[in-house]
Amino acid sequence: MDSALALHRVHFAFTITFHYLFPQLTMGLALLIVIRKSIALRKPGQDYDNAARFWGKIFGINLAVDP
Repeated sequence: MDSALALHRVHFAFTITFHYLFPQLTMGLALLIVIRKSIALRKPGQDYDNAARFWGKIFGINLAVDP
């Protein structure tokens, strides 16, 4: 196989994997943050609020990386 063709196939595989994983991660994290924040508003304590803040930071990083 031609080395340029192999390089293009590897690049395509990386791009497809990247664009397949990150949108699903973004949608899943949004739901997780909403659930954690709603539980934090109903229950006393900081555990759920801290978890929502942590995953919110990961969500922000994911939005910055995903084109």
